[in-house]
Amino acid sequence: MLDSIQKRLEELPSRPGVYLMKDAAGKIIYVGKAKVLAHRVRSYFDGRPKAGHRAAMLMLPYIRDIEWIVTDTEQEAFILEANLIRKHKPHYNVRLKDDKHYPYIAIDFKDPFPRLFLSRHASHRYRCYGPFPSSKAFRSLVDISARLFQMRECKLVFPLPKPQRPCLNFHIGRCMAPCANLCTQEEYAKSVTEMVQILEGKRDDLLTQWTREMQEASANLDFESAAKKRDAIEALQATSTNQKADTTDTTLKLDVVAVRRNGNLATAVIFEYRKGVISGRRHYQLECDQEQDESEILCETLLKWYEGEELIPNEIAISNPIPEEDRLQIEEDLAELTTHKVSLSVPQRGERVQFMKLALANAEMLLVEAQSEVKHFDEVDQSVYDLQRELGLAKTPFRIECVDISHLAGTHTVASLVAFKNGRPDKKNYRKFIIKSVSGIDDFASMREVMTRRLRRLEAEGVPMPDLWVCDGGKGQVDATMQILRELGHDRDLPLIGLAKRLEEIVFPDDRKSIVLHRTSAALKLLQNARDEAHRFAITYQRSKRKEDLRVAWLDLPGIGDETRIKILSKYRSREDFLKAPVGDIQDLFGKKRGLTIREKVEKYDSKAEMF
Repeated sequence: MLDSIQKRLEELPSRPGVYLMKDAAGKIIYVGKAKVLAHRVRSYFDGRPKAGHRAAMLMLPYIRDIEWIVTDTEQEAFILEANLIRKHKPHYNVRLKDDKHYPYIAIDFKDPFPRLFLSRHASHRYRCYGPFPSSKAFRSLVDISARLFQMRECKLVFPLPKPQRPCLNFHIGRCMAPCANLCTQEEYAKSVTEMVQILEGKRDDLLTQWTREMQEASANLDFESAAKKRDAIEALQATSTNQKADTTDTTLKLDVVAVRRNGNLATAVIFEYRKGVISGRRHYQLECDQEQDESEILCETLLKWYEGEELIPNEIAISNPIPEEDRLQIEEDLAELTTHKVSLSVPQRGERVQFMKLALANAEMLLVEAQSEVKHFDEVDQSVYDLQRELGLAKTPFRIECVDISHLAGTHTVASLVAFKNGRPDKKNYRKFIIKSVSGIDDFASMREVMTRRLRRLEAEGVPMPDLWVCDGGKGQVDATMQILRELGHDRDLPLIGLAKRLEEIVFPDDRKSIVLHRTSAALKLLQNARDEAHRFAITYQRSKRKEDLRVAWLDLPGIGDETRIKILSKYRSREDFLKAPVGDIQDLFGKKRGLTIREKVEKYDSKAEMF
């Protein structure tokens, strides 16, 4: 442990607050809250494994400074932590993405004749219900509002300057026509109130109310009104806007929380059961850069999901078990957000298992939807995990780097470094190197210079080492590269492999036998892409350097391009040699007419040069 870190740990106060972990560049890489700062922060450095908190183990080598903000209460710390995470987006925190692309159903009660409309985000200006997984549910509810409650679907802004002629919806019984003053505001408000009961999951209450009204109308011999109520009851019973819970406990108050993850993308669903009915659903999309599993995601984010919630149930069912210490702490924190105790549990039997299966199925569905929306999320991403499995790597190779050396007969020696992130080229981290300390053909010395410059730069900037270094070559090249890594002190923290071209054989620096993957393997294609991209980038850069050297003054003339310069300079080293050459040789090189034209241009340039 660094002396500076040890000193900071001794200075930690025994008060609630928020702590910020920083790397060598002073960048915040993690934000956390604590009931007692001293206890929480020191636990990161006690040497014990951190079950349920993989990020703690991964970020530990990069922590160079610790700062903290003291708060009066843990609740203040919780709010401050959430704000700091949103502001700084630390690398090792699970990042909650906004789900505003899912639609809400909204009603503006400031409108004298409200209508249902779709909103892509919740707003305090109007009452919102949802969000819903698609606009299909929204359209279904709008249809019910018109068919059963005769709420308007138009976008007219009330009050109107003068009454209008009723539209078709009025004539087919789908609107009360408030635009034509054919209903009062009180009559319309009654329909809106009943529609709100549907949106709030009080379908059974509304059915009971309508049944009572139907019976009263029948008793008063108002058979027309009774028949309308009967038809409305049958229509409402036929709808599937609410999903009945298969439960025998009509007083059940329970939240079911399910999490599903694939790679660095995860989704979470919260089903809210009230009085035996799913009365609400929330869902979240998360980014998990450190591949936190479902249990770790619950530990880090469960409390955030209940921030600002008015009603927290006594019982929350979770899809994955979490460590006992974390469970007790979260239960205590949740209890402070409400007025009663809250228990977390993983359903084992009975009705709650069925509830969890339903929530997990929804989380899985949303995860597939989220994956399809992520740019370039295809088989290449999966190849990263295939590569980890095939090579037996302890860490997933999200960041892969590959170097290639290029020269022309020992001249114009350059190197290229390409980076792949999450299985795709990360071109903003491509690098070019001009070899400065090597003359002639010496690929080993050139590689030593490149690796030294690259790794020392990463150390100075406090950037983590790549997850995998790919060497273009067989056993000899791999062993030589490993010797360089030993000299630089990175033979243990930087995995290395080689890819031999002849059989596309994967070679290891230790005693492991080399392996040959199937030619259709996604893992093999990822390595081939990295190697070929490094070769392309090096060749392109080397050619550009060669072209710069071809810019000699006596050939920098109109009508003489790069290809012509290469042909001339490959045979004639100077202007004098070219002009002394027999005309026949030049004509053999370029053709009779073009050869004479080029010679005349060089002669004219030469005469001009002699004039000065």
